[in-house]
Amino acid sequence: MKKVLFVNAGAGRAKRGKELEILLAAARKQPDLQVHYINKDVDLSQVIRTLLKQGVKVVGAAGGDGTINSVAGNLVKTNVPLVVIPFGTLNHFARDIGVPPDLEQAMSLFEDGATEIRIDVGEVNGNYFLNNSSIGIYPRLVRQRERYEKKLGKWFAYLLAAWMVLRRPNLWHIKLLLNGEVQDLKVGLVFFSNNRVNMSPLGAGQRARLDDQVFDTYLVKASSPIQLFRVAASFLLNKLAESPLVTQTEVCKATVYSSRRHLSVAFDGETRTLTSPLAYQIHPAALLVRVPSAQVENNEQADRKQDSEEKQQLAVTTVPETRK
Repeated sequence: MKKVLFVNAGAGRAKRGKELEILLAAARKQPDLQVHYINKDVDLSQVIRTLLKQGVKVVGAAGGDGTINSVAGNLVKTNVPLVVIPFGTLNHFARDIGVPPDLEQAMSLFEDGATEIRIDVGEVNGNYFLNNSSIGIYPRLVRQRERYEKKLGKWFAYLLAAWMVLRRPNLWHIKLLLNGEVQDLKVGLVFFSNNRVNMSPLGAGQRARLDDQVFDTYLVKASSPIQLFRVAASFLLNKLAESPLVTQTEVCKATVYSSRRHLSVAFDGETRTLTSPLAYQIHPAALLVRVPSAQVENNEQADRKQDSEEKQQLAVTTVPETRK
């Protein structure tokens, strides 16, 4: 056994028709691939550590962002590549690294010679995340959704949870250490994105690169339904950067201090309770992932475009020396 695929049979796509059968049929076509189902009664991290000691060369995960996170965290700072199979409902991470939703195409990344890149990984108090992490309104929303999801389904549970949370948003009093300066703040949400994130209405949540070694950080100071409506309106009008209730900055490290000993923190759509303070840091190029070759070409084009824009900006801002 050289390759292993962990499958979340309860993920969003597994519940749709014959998607699970298609996935397993594609898996059977891959030589030296063993399939493991994720079981809540089994320590996933221990299983992966054992497999790595046995010499597994490639580890895959089929599920949503939470499943991908739980597998990927065990591969951080190793030379074992991760294969992402988009099998959840939204699949944000798979989208950002260019993995197609077609299951057979995604499974082809297990084949020898597949393109590999290294990406940054976020971390807070020993917990890794690939997409984002936050405290405040969003973790509350996720926990409320989880309470009703089995009875109502994911989307109806989201709507009910959003109504319950947004009608009575809490204001959190924190001290935030950013770029060497401590800020005393009252916020409704602190959001850390692993690398720069698109906050326009049509591209919300998308990231063009995952190797720029920064957290895209948003502080939302809204503390009432009216203020949240204003923030939402700014977002829909693509004027979030102009909102006085939202502050955006880029950092490599941050520390969140709170008078509360325990804080509910969201990671890639799931929540955990952590002890204050929260120490955020980014680990550059810490995870090896397999991606379609087209994704590398897109990154190279983005690099050339950025270099060109920087040269143009430099040409505009440089004032020629006046001869005497």
